[in-house]
Order: sequence, then structure tokens, then C-alpha cells
Amino acid sequence: MEQVSDLSRRAFVSGAVAAGVLALAGSRAMAAESAHKDAATSAAAEGKTAVDPASGAKRDIGSSSFEVTDDTVKAADTQDVDVVVVGSGLGGFAAALTVAENAPDAKVVLLEKNDTLGGSTVFAECPAGARPFEYTEAEARQAAAEAQASTQGVSNPVLLYSMFRDAKENFGWLFDTHKIAYTKNGEAPAFYEGGNGAIAIQTLTNDAEAHENVTILTGTPATQLLLDDEYTVRGVRAKTAAGYTDYLAKAVVLATGGMSTNKTLLAQYSSQDLVKTIGWGAGQDGDGQLMAEQTAHGRANHLTVDSLFNNVQGFAYDSPLGACVGMQPTDFWVNEDGVRFMSENISSTAVSGKVVETQGSVWSILDADAVQRYADGGCSRHYSGFADPLVGNPIEGLQDEIDGYLKTCPTECFEADTIAGLAAKIGVPAETLQAEVDAYNTGTDAEWSKEPDYIWPIQTAPFYAFRVSSGMLNTSGGIRINTNAQVVDARGTAIAGLYAAGVCTSGWDGEVYGNGTCQGAALWAGRTAAKHIVANLL
Repeated sequence: MEQVSDLSRRAFVSGAVAAGVLALAGSRAMAAESAHKDAATSAAAEGKTAVDPASGAKRDIGSSSFEVTDDTVKAADTQDVDVVVVGSGLGGFAAALTVAENAPDAKVVLLEKNDTLGGSTVFAECPAGARPFEYTEAEARQAAAEAQASTQGVSNPVLLYSMFRDAKENFGWLFDTHKIAYTKNGEAPAFYEGGNGAIAIQTLTNDAEAHENVTILTGTPATQLLLDDEYTVRGVRAKTAAGYTDYLAKAVVLATGGMSTNKTLLAQYSSQDLVKTIGWGAGQDGDGQLMAEQTAHGRANHLTVDSLFNNVQGFAYDSPLGACVGMQPTDFWVNEDGVRFMSENISSTAVSGKVVETQGSVWSILDADAVQRYADGGCSRHYSGFADPLVGNPIEGLQDEIDGYLKTCPTECFEADTIAGLAAKIGVPAETLQAEVDAYNTGTDAEWSKEPDYIWPIQTAPFYAFRVSSGMLNTSGGIRINTNAQVVDARGTAIAGLYAAGVCTSGWDGEVYGNGTCQGAALWAGRTAAKHIVANLL
């Protein structure tokens, strides 16, 4: 493989990444005001706009690396290649490697805008997007119908069927051909070895290096598509240290991820209350969706915000404290009025993030005894690979984590010696909160029917409150594709030479994450695009 970048292609992002802190004020009114100010400040600082293909008006695109240069801007270099893949997550590597394996003489360039490879795959814990990996024809259709129904009709049953139908071959390629390490859960792989997808990216990078005609460039964002017309893509422009390089190609595969790190842009595609969501990822800024909009595809399709877990704004993604206060049936939650609003049993399910979004604020309250119980015996449940070791095992450093976040997240974390004092700090009526605590401490739950074993009394100072937010695993959607993974317009007509893979594409999920969908869809679309390119364009 030709080495072009001086940046480290082996520097992989750990799952332990601190989430960006969204500055929220203590009360509801201040929180809303702060959110508006933050959005305005971000937009002013970024100052990036794009032309809306529907209206022709300019709109703010936030932190996206997308840009369109006018005809007077000339590229410093032009290179003729066969395939350009934009993005180095599982979908991007699946596309690049499948082309290289089936057309060894084809020149493949993989562009990664970050300085490290992997995108949000390094956060992914579960590669099992099409369990049990082998379906009969009837089983594939039935699984697609059930998955489509679970998204309340948002997903595309034809795409889901195709993913299930091809699951055996694609997961065989991943686990057997490329020998990606995983841990087993019963008959099917459950999690990438090590708890996240970094192992997959490292292995696929090593395999890509074995191909002479594959070039990987880090720190090289694709900034726009090159078009002959709105239905014909002839390449992509990328920004390098020396200027712009135009890669003229027979095919371009967009594997750029979603929009979870670009709330300015996401707000234009989603009705979600983004002040209450946390977005993790690596460079999911919507650039792929905006590039597709250059074509007859037009404005990106509706995006869904796929919630999977809960955490606290400013906490690290893999914070043990976040797992304790955000996703346990032993939690005690009240809303902005100081009132319990559900059985906290639901807190360890994927839908809990959507429930959190229905409230103005959600405060997870625990006392010193609860902190000690978590420290001594760990969590009751888990929701991710990294959290597995927290279940039933002592958690070291939990009090230190609390003390640290009280300092670094002063709008999200509070401590007091009395319930009344805590109520004052989080802005809820003291009498109401005390009444809820007193009722809870009886050990029964007439209102919400929570199991008594999960009701931990709140009685020993100090008392803590943490504002819980919905964890945005990623966004899903934007780019319409067909069963060849070709980008299509609203009526299904393909854009020649343009393909897409992964969570930048539509048709997979509703507003609640579908259990392994991201990696399964990325793998299917990346390999499907590559096979179609090899058969029809090379």
C-alpha cells in the first residue's frame, strides 16, 4: 500500500472519550436561554453556510467540513483513480477492501478527515447487526418485517431484508476472512474484543496495507463531489496541506457517518430537543449528507436520533458514574418539578433516552449509602461492552469521580447535606422532593410498581443530584440508497458513480437504536457498493 500521509494511521481513538460539555444553566429558563446563546455563538464562530437545494437559500452548516468552491478555485493536483472511499469506519474499510480483493489492479483511495482512523466504529461495541448471521429466505423477510415494524415504519424493509439475506457472507468476511476478534454470547458474537471496535479498525488497516493499490490518507477531508451533471458523479475534491486535490474516479463511496457531533446542522433535520441529548462520535458532522445534496438526491432525508443509553453532560462516554446514575433500575429520578415520572426499571433500556427527552430536566438522586453500594457491589445491569465489568463487581474510584465532576460539571452535578438544600440547588420545590423521597423510602412503589429490591432508601448525607441526558448513539439517515447501495433521488433513480454506506444512509432505524444496526448496515452497504462497482464500473 502506498503511504502518502505523514500522520499516524495507527493512532486509534479509545472508547474512553470525554463528551463535549453543553453549558446549561441550573433552572429551566436559564437552560433554554443558555442553549440559544450557545447555538448563536457556535454559528457566529463557524460562519459556514451551504445553499439549500430545496429553496436555494443559504443555511448554517455548523462544524461540517463540507464546502463548495467556485469554478475559479483550481485544484493544486489532479489524480486519476478508480474508487474513492470517504470515511474510514467499518463501512469505508468494507468498501475499500472488497474492491481491492475483487479487483487487485484498481486504484483505491480512502480519505479520512480525522487524524486517526475508524470514525465512530471505534466507539461501536456490538458488530452483531444481523444476528443470528444465517437466515433462510423466509426468515430474512420475516426479520425485515419485524425490524421495520419496530421502527414505527421509519426503516426500509427492502434494505433490511437485503442485510439479513447477506448476513452469513458478510459476517463471514468480517470474522473469518479478516479474523476480527470478538467475544461470544451464546451462539452469536456479542461484542468486539476489548469492548469497542478499535480492534476491528486495527485489523482492517493492517489488511489494507497488504494491498499495493490502496492508499489511505488521514487529515484529508473530502470537501465536495465533482459532477458532470446532477445525476453523474466523476470524483471528489479533498483538502490537503498543499491545497485541493481532485480525485477523478469511476465511483465514490460516502461512508462519512451521521451528524451527531454537529447539532447546528442536525437541528435542521430533526425535531428532537437537542439540548437534552449527548452526541458522541468522531467527525460525524454531516459532510456526507451535504455532498449528496449536490446531486439530484437533493436535500437529505429526515434523520433519526438513535438513543441507546443515558449519561450526564460532560461525563466521559465510559464513565462508571454515568452508568450508575443513568442506566440502573436502582436509580431514583425526578423531573424539573421534583416529581418521579416513571419506574426507573426502564432506565436500562434503549427507550429510556426518549423518556428522558420528554421531561424538562431529569435528576438522578442518590445518597452516600448508594454511592458505597455501587462502589462495593457494582451495577445491576449493563448496556455496553465497556460497562460489562461494572456489573456485580466493585467500582474503584467512584467517589473520586463524583468529586471531580462536581468541579468540572457545575451545572449538571450537585451535592448537599439535606434534601431541602439539594432541591434548592437543582431548582425544584423542596416540599415536593421531600415528599417523593419519603414515599420512596417506604420501600414500596404504589405509583409506578418498581420492584422493592431496586428501591434503595435515600437517607444518608451527603446527597447528590446528576442531570441525566439522552445518549445519542448516533444519527441515522440522510442519504437514500437502493439495494446496490447506490445513492438515489426521491423516486429511486440512481446517481451514477455515487454510493453510500453506514449511518449516513437512510432506512435502518427509528428514534430508538435497533440493537447492532449500525455495524451491520455499514458492513452490508460497504461490501454491496464495492461488489456493484467491481461488476459494473471497473
